[in-house]
Amino acid sequence: MEEKEVLKKLGFKDEASLQQVDQLKNYELNYVDDHFDLVEKNKAAVQNSVNRLSNAQQFMPIFYYSVYGRVIISGWRALLNINSNDLNKNETKSKSDLRHNQSWISAKSDENNVSSIDRLMLGKKATVLIDEKEQEAGLSRLKVDRGHILGKFSNLLSQIEQFLGDEQNVNNVDIYPQFKRANENAKNDHGQLYFEHLIGKHKDTPIYYEAEAIFANFDDKVPIGTRIKIVKIEKENTKYIIAPNEDEISFHVFIPNCDYAEKDPKSVLKSENTVDDYRTFFKGGNLNSLKWK
Repeated sequence: MEEKEVLKKLGFKDEASLQQVDQLKNYELNYVDDHFDLVEKNKAAVQNSVNRLSNAQQFMPIFYYSVYGRVIISGWRALLNINSNDLNKNETKSKSDLRHNQSWISAKSDENNVSSIDRLMLGKKATVLIDEKEQEAGLSRLKVDRGHILGKFSNLLSQIEQFLGDEQNVNNVDIYPQFKRANENAKNDHGQLYFEHLIGKHKDTPIYYEAEAIFANFDDKVPIGTRIKIVKIEKENTKYIIAPNEDEISFHVFIPNCDYAEKDPKSVLKSENTVDDYRTFFKGGNLNSLKWK
């Protein structure tokens, strides 16, 4: 897709508007083949992030601070492929060990809105206008996933109780609506699964990993994409540092949460959708904000 089409599908008129998104302000954006490469404006930021973790603390949330003192967890940072003799932090707890309430998706879902994307996140069908005809449609028909920010590494969320207490559900902070193109594309570097597979190919290489849902505005229901950072690291004494040959593996990208190109036969959205239509969709999560094929 051309950058202009991707920006439209995210609800932006130009790249300058995307650059103003609060969670992206610290990065320079460079559009390349359906995604954006990111460059830290603060060159020391990566090592500062790595310094927050250790063998004893392999996993931490990324907090998003907004107006009026409101704070949400927008993503996670973790050390992957490291061996710890002190604690096996990556060990997944059994379901019987986890005591969680219903997720925020269930607690906050708008049951009165039959066209809300909440219904898809709950595994239900929504009432959607497809080719101007009202139909019941689910995840597969609309090519929307219950996307996990941490993806294949969601087993790390067994540690969530360290931060939120034992009455939280992992879905509170890891599941968001994500178009299938952005989530499951493993063959190209504009899909989240591509980067997860990349880490899997380097199982013996210590990696610092960040995955964060990016929102145009703090109170939006649907994220405009996922930011993923992969940095090759190595251990120096008791700490981890960026590896001298980090470029062999390292990536930092923003994956737009959008459908396939309008000319692609896999696309489920009509070309007449406007920037304002997409913006309304990301803000409120009403599936009928968009025109579906």
